Amino acid sequence: MKLTLPLFDLENFPGREVRGVWMATVENIDFPISPSDSVATQKRTLLNYVDTLSYAGINAIYFQVRPHGDALYSSSIEPWSQYLTGAQGQAPNPFWDPLEFLISHAHASGIEVHAWINPYRAAMRASLDGLAPNHIAIQFPQYAYIYGTYVWMDPGSEEVQNRTYDVSIDLVTRYDLDGLHMDDYFYPYPVAGVPFPDEGTYNSYVQNGGTMNREDWRRDNVNRLVSRLNVGLHAVKPWIKWSISPFGIYRPGHPEGMPSPIAGFDQYTELFSDPKLWLQEAWVDVLQPQLYWQISAPNQSYQMLLDWWVAQNREGRQIYAGNFLSKVLEGWPVSEFYEQIKISREPQHRARGSWGNIQFSAKILRELGSEYVEYFKEHIYPYPALQPAFPWLTNGQPLPETLTITLTTGSSLSWDNTSDPRMHKVVIYKQIERKWAVKQILPKTQNQIHLENGAYALVAVDRFGRESEKRYINIKT
Repeated sequence: MKLTLPLFDLENFPGREVRGVWMATVENIDFPISPSDSVATQKRTLLNYVDTLSYAGINAIYFQVRPHGDALYSSSIEPWSQYLTGAQGQAPNPFWDPLEFLISHAHASGIEVHAWINPYRAAMRASLDGLAPNHIAIQFPQYAYIYGTYVWMDPGSEEVQNRTYDVSIDLVTRYDLDGLHMDDYFYPYPVAGVPFPDEGTYNSYVQNGGTMNREDWRRDNVNRLVSRLNVGLHAVKPWIKWSISPFGIYRPGHPEGMPSPIAGFDQYTELFSDPKLWLQEAWVDVLQPQLYWQISAPNQSYQMLLDWWVAQNREGRQIYAGNFLSKVLEGWPVSEFYEQIKISREPQHRARGSWGNIQFSAKILRELGSEYVEYFKEHIYPYPALQPAFPWLTNGQPLPETLTITLTTGSSLSWDNTSDPRMHKVVIYKQIERKWAVKQILPKTQNQIHLENGAYALVAVDRFGRESEKRYINIKT
């Protein structure tokens, strides 16, 4: 298949931008391809992902490490995932830790890794059969409800909330993560005619003096977890980016929601999810609304939805639109995603916090063939991009020191990568057509590079995305 490639110029490609993918592990959507794959095959799959995504210009992976009360990493709290080994609670043999492995290789390629967890989903079937002894639904069966085709934990239970919180804190404490992420599954998507069976926890709340109605109480349960994690995660590591990707429509037709002609599912009343509040109270660093419709959709236009979300961003946090890349399998042209990302970059959106896009899901760039990867590389992400800065997380910490650069024989540059612990990356800019473009982003572990002739600027970057003073150098051999 021949793809139509739009023209571009350097002005269209910002030096700072999040270019992410969601890598789903539930039901083996993206990784591993099969739980019966050998450890060697699973490692190769992850390495291939890193290589492919890096080549396509992706700079952030949201890796699903807790599909439903299980773990695709070494956890003392929850059981190994069935999607990794075929049986929940069974460790990989030979032993390895996919999250640790991915972080190591992704960081070496300049790609961030965010741990993606589901807070309340407990099983993808209407049964507790086959769950490991240390699974949350087995340890707290009184709060595990069979609802539709799922087992769902009660968000109104303090024990359930504590478990999600503890898992999150454990992850950011033990792993060199760039962020922690949740998707849109809070209270479950409703089953027609079947009420969610949380009358026990709600009645207990009322008997203890609670005065909210059940709908407001449910929203408060979710809000308190979101707010609590905002404090707890940053207390462990101030640079951690706390993000949530809610359903793309807030409250259609409501005075405090989305205006006409936007129509569709109301997450505020159905999922008891209030992402507008989280954004306006600055309880998240990043909101990633899932804008899974085309630009031309009459009642869910991508541009109309993005306009609304960025307008709610009064505290200056960041908004990355979620894009449904998998729709190319249903006939969407890949040019739709070029146009959506172009809209996300428009000055009126960028000025209100639109700093990137996240694609669902990673396997599309792995499975659809090299022409799609080339399309991203050549026409969507032709230049590397540094992650945007997060100034509200710095707490007054000073900037990293200016790099001390040594030019050796020929055009080899080296620098000291040990003197300043604040240094996290080194960014090399190159002057192209009288503009400065990011040429390469290097991990802290690298301290030398060979460059061809040209004008360059080198900077140190810290975990908050802040740059030191640029050091300029001309290479002429």
